Amino acid sequence: MEDKEVREYKKKILTLLLRKYQNSLSFQTGTPGKQRPQLTMAKSELAADYEDELDFRKREWIHAALKELSREGIIQVTWPKLKEHIQVHKVYLNFAGVERAYQLLGETPLEDKLRRLKESLSPLAAHPWVWVRSWQRETCARLEERKSAGLDADNPQGYDDLVKVLKALPELEDSTPKRVFSQSLFQDSKYFEKKLEGRLISLLRKIYPEELDQDEDYLDQVGIVNNPKLTLLAGPLIIHPDRDLSHFSGGLGLSAQSVKELIIQDIPAQTILLIENLTTYHEVLQAPPILPAPVLAIYTGGFPHKSAQKLLEKVSGFLENRRQGQGLEIFHWGDIDYGGIRIFEYLRRNFFPNLKPYRMDGVTYLEYESAGLPFGEDQAKKLAALLSDPGYSDWHEVIGLLLSYRKRVEQEGIRVG
Repeated sequence: MEDKEVREYKKKILTLLLRKYQNSLSFQTGTPGKQRPQLTMAKSELAADYEDELDFRKREWIHAALKELSREGIIQVTWPKLKEHIQVHKVYLNFAGVERAYQLLGETPLEDKLRRLKESLSPLAAHPWVWVRSWQRETCARLEERKSAGLDADNPQGYDDLVKVLKALPELEDSTPKRVFSQSLFQDSKYFEKKLEGRLISLLRKIYPEELDQDEDYLDQVGIVNNPKLTLLAGPLIIHPDRDLSHFSGGLGLSAQSVKELIIQDIPAQTILLIENLTTYHEVLQAPPILPAPVLAIYTGGFPHKSAQKLLEKVSGFLENRRQGQGLEIFHWGDIDYGGIRIFEYLRRNFFPNLKPYRMDGVTYLEYESAGLPFGEDQAKKLAALLSDPGYSDWHEVIGLLLSYRKRVEQEGIRVG
């Protein structure tokens, strides 16, 4: 019977050779090339065992493993002159022995694993979100070229589940607690959190159209939350002939269902102010900003979560249908930094084409720069990249100041009035 040690060395040798084969042009093209996958014993991961002077049996076991594999035609061994069967030089994997090598290891051939992944991702070709379709198309193209495309080829079930999640996300009308989402999709309230959350976040960080700060922010944008979030607003918004939200001086927090059912009757405001940070939102309610009153204030929380997006859509839709721009201006107030600028443009692009910045200009920046927070080279490179983007042309002055002083000014540090 073959020694256990010999079997283990056979596995190690085959693993090393198949790894080289899988990284080779021969594998990627599917056509055997002139050069076979090979390892030089003296430079391989087996070298320490092979040259172990304290245990000569290791070399004997390796020789025995090589002999068995050679006998089956899987490999070819070369020896230095006058050292045949004494000192191995190189070990080559025969192309004809690849299938048998996988069999001995008890592994599915990599090309079959990649084909399985491609099949798993195929339903996403018809996904309603263009950025998901683009990822699917690019990834499947790489899989077709026999490249792993950064995927874990040994976990096809994980990608089946990920596809199931991605297909379900567009159907989420409101922000859905992750455990409710998991129970609905997998009949296990913790399955998403344990098995898929990390993989989904990793993917979103690569392909989501907006660059966000926290993992939670990415989940928010696709409708998954730890717990339901309220949408905060205060000011003149009439949702019923006898219900004007301005009567609630401390503002209101609307649930996702309330936002869904809300029908705007009128917006008798002179100004709408979108506010990035929660502290500033509460300060605005206590000390109104220097803007034409009355002011309708809406807290966005940075990039707005799904329910807040629905409210903004309703406000935007109402204003568009009423075709009233007379006397009503819409502002956004956020941090003067890379994130704040991008949030502003997101809101302008998706909800309010005539949106204007409030206290996010060069004069305000210079007034508060001394109390600003330093930022590093990574943020500087991202800011510099915006200078070449036509969509950020209005921000060149502010970006220039940010790059000159290398400080960001948080909204909370700026006076309301």
